[in-house]
Amino acid sequence: MRSRLPAGVLTPLTVGLTSAGALLLAAAPRFPGSQVWPLLAVLASVSAVVTVLLLVAGQRTAALGTAAATGVIAAGRALLDGQLLVAPATAVRPELAPFAGGAPGAWLLLAGELLTALGGLAAFTALERSGALAAGGALATSSASPAGTVPRAVGCAALAGVGLLLVPFATDGPGGPPRATLALPGWPTLGGLALVGAVVLAAVLAGAAVDVRVVVGGLVGAACGVLAVVLPRVAVAELTGTHLVEFGLVLALAGGFGLLGLAAWVGQARRGRGVSVPSVRVAGGSLRAVREPAVPILAPISRPVPDPVLDGALLAARCRLLGGRLGVLAGVCAVAAALTDPLSLAADLPRAELPTLRVMFAVGAALVPLGLATVSRSLGPSARPTLAVALVAVPMAAGEPLSDLLEVLGLDGVRAGPGLWLLIGSVAAALAGACALVLGGGFDREDVDLSGDRFDLLTASAASAAALVAVPAFWLPLINGAGWGVTGVLQPPFGLASWGLLAAFAVSVGALLIGPRCRPDRAASLLVGVAVVLVVRMVRLISVPDELPRTGLGEGAWATGLCILLVLGTGVIALRIGPWWVLSSVGGGAGGRTGRGGAREWEKVEP
Repeated sequence: MRSRLPAGVLTPLTVGLTSAGALLLAAAPRFPGSQVWPLLAVLASVSAVVTVLLLVAGQRTAALGTAAATGVIAAGRALLDGQLLVAPATAVRPELAPFAGGAPGAWLLLAGELLTALGGLAAFTALERSGALAAGGALATSSASPAGTVPRAVGCAALAGVGLLLVPFATDGPGGPPRATLALPGWPTLGGLALVGAVVLAAVLAGAAVDVRVVVGGLVGAACGVLAVVLPRVAVAELTGTHLVEFGLVLALAGGFGLLGLAAWVGQARRGRGVSVPSVRVAGGSLRAVREPAVPILAPISRPVPDPVLDGALLAARCRLLGGRLGVLAGVCAVAAALTDPLSLAADLPRAELPTLRVMFAVGAALVPLGLATVSRSLGPSARPTLAVALVAVPMAAGEPLSDLLEVLGLDGVRAGPGLWLLIGSVAAALAGACALVLGGGFDREDVDLSGDRFDLLTASAASAAALVAVPAFWLPLINGAGWGVTGVLQPPFGLASWGLLAAFAVSVGALLIGPRCRPDRAASLLVGVAVVLVVRMVRLISVPDELPRTGLGEGAWATGLCILLVLGTGVIALRIGPWWVLSSVGGGAGGRTGRGGAREWEKVEP
């Protein structure tokens, strides 16, 4: 729903909310007092000061881009800092250690982040109305920034996000070593993931904007948001003699400064030669592409920027190739993680044994051929849905060993080994590849005629049965008894392994429900991806010692096996493979035109 506020009110509203939020964020660490509160106050004010200076210089769109990106990250930080009101000891904010539940500083901090997020929302609305974003606030398919801006922005944001999730520093002081965000139970983990998602979202929105000034301002705002979280942690490590900066902070710093460098590169690439944005106009009853006059990058906005030309087929092919390559990379990293040492241990410590890492070998063995098929020109369009679903097997399989590794990381003599970094790299490549493949599917659907869409009731019935059985398949444990790890969503303790199972469950059920609305080959491709995820879940049983026969299989194992059979049967029904449908194809069939193999050639929605 579009905002009803007058257009002239949005910019002052953005400045007011952002400035008020910066004041509260700067004052919060002073009550009751933080070791590095002067640095926190300066970092909290940087984004608001940059926004005001850009407005004074006449760069309204750049200022709004900075405020919008900062607001997105502030929303993610608000979820993370909500833990300060409940259990400050488990909050992932070492620079705010003096805070206690109900302290005035905690309330000021959350209020400041809320105001900053509202200011970002007002800035985003103003940019949408001015035309600096794509129509309806969606991502532009053709940005005026130099080629490669969006992948570089996502790479820097992902680098910063991975660093924010790892252990900030090691310590020999009292209270034990700090724990990684992903190793914390419940709300802190969710808040940390929300912060990482906000950083990536801010970078994507900034890099894909139509107006280059928004790109530069948005990247600067995203960098300010990242550095406002990372630099205080570095300061805490330097000011206390018992702290040692870990590699996670180095990654986060590299990502934050990378966003700043990318903003400078984009601005320099367009400076002096203006911005030329393509648009579509109706001339003589037909559509033709024209070029608008170049607009200097430093000129204030005077009129809306026209919408770009959309080329869905080209963008779909590029997203598919990128997703396939990332899938291969995720598979290679998964195999390498299973074959290398996950930890670097001191000489007097025993070698760590993690049987659950064996599952990563099976994941890699499945993803590498699927990724190569997706890159192929002939098999790529059909293999893309399979890979898009199968990639969720990486976080599902990596959740349990990653949780165990993060629990001990930071202890005396325990450091991250190559296997741990390969494991994290596999998860990151899988998530990025899945996003690229889903985006490519969205571009593919732009060229599909939806007017002839028909719903396949028989496939829908079989898929619904499989989706129903998927609930116990993922939520109930694979193995009876305790001591075998978390193999079901309902099995305590709820942690990173449970989040991976929840992600696999959501993607699998979503694919089963979308399948009946797809063309037969695309529906079967989705179902093959679901089957791959379920088989990987069953492979988890091979990591159990020989006492499995005495313990017995759990209800989740039997439900997973039944779900695999139902998914394969649904795929057979979707493709119409069998003697009944062959006879139907010979006789013309009822309910649609049939083709080779009895498959009904319906105009369906491609996933």
